[in-house]
Amino acid sequence: MKKSTLKGILGAIVVIALIIGGIMVANVIERKSEKAPEGAGTSTVSHAEETTPEPGATFPPAEMPEAVDYEGQEAETVNINGKNYRLNENISTLLMIGVDDMEVKQSLGYRNDAMADFLVLAVFDNEKKTCRLLQIDRNTMADVPMLGAMGDYIGLTTEQIAYAHSYGDGLEESCENTVLAVSRMLYNVQIDNYISLAMGGIPALNDAVGGVTVTIEDDFTGVDDTLKMGQTVTLMGEHAMNFVRGRKYMPDDPLNAARLRRQGEYMTALASKLREKLNEDEAVIFDVYDAVADYLVTDYDVNGLGELSEAFSDYELEGIVTLKGENVVEDYEYFYLDDEALRDTIADLFYIPVDE
Repeated sequence: MKKSTLKGILGAIVVIALIIGGIMVANVIERKSEKAPEGAGTSTVSHAEETTPEPGATFPPAEMPEAVDYEGQEAETVNINGKNYRLNENISTLLMIGVDDMEVKQSLGYRNDAMADFLVLAVFDNEKKTCRLLQIDRNTMADVPMLGAMGDYIGLTTEQIAYAHSYGDGLEESCENTVLAVSRMLYNVQIDNYISLAMGGIPALNDAVGGVTVTIEDDFTGVDDTLKMGQTVTLMGEHAMNFVRGRKYMPDDPLNAARLRRQGEYMTALASKLREKLNEDEAVIFDVYDAVADYLVTDYDVNGLGELSEAFSDYELEGIVTLKGENVVEDYEYFYLDDEALRDTIADLFYIPVDE
């Protein structure tokens, strides 16, 4: 096999390791057994006009579900919560999407039933050689781009951002629509690439690396009695699924907070275990890739994945960033972002302060 292909496979596997940490944000059975939010996917459409930031303008409003092309705008500044910033041009981004379906499948039209239940935006600083992961709650209320019968953009609907993937063909179009929704929610930050994994690939990947070791900090009684609080266990198969996906009927996580914490723990442990296995035998990547290849959708080519693998091997992972907001339980769960805190987070991840 060519070296570039080998590097591409390695890149895909390492990224998948990060995806797996939270891909089971919601159980498919759980979701289908609960009542969907009234009006989900049927909200009033609001058409928007394209806007781009002007020199010296305030923080650009989210008026259009498209990433802003910042090329040639390096000298411009924006004002975020009273402070001046300029865009960090050394940033590149990757949206990692966990799809709540057992397999990758294509719809017959421009709606499908696969949700983007896990969303993490990897933010690479190519000058500092660092990477931070922005974890996005699947219940975050956002303006989601809607697609018409011919697949064209027809407007916006306000609903959980997980629904963004349900517009489109279930493959590339759905991923691209999710990219637009996340970009718009983050005030049009540019998202360079995406990679998604259907949840059916989780047990295969977990077991292909020999299992992932974690400490049980939640009460899984009635969900998975083998996961006993206080014990350190190596998760295999369905137990890995239960660890990162379990929430319904668990007393300690009515609003998804504990599950998000477990996802972060699993994400870190899985990436570490994968690197450990690769150091022992690089050939293991073929087994791992074979186990999950059918569950992947991405806009990367082999060369792009190869470059990504180099980034993960050379860059320091600085940690996981979460967004502040309020959880509300009505007929379903909703997470409403704290807009001021959101802007501060965006400034921290994507901008550089301008000396006054």
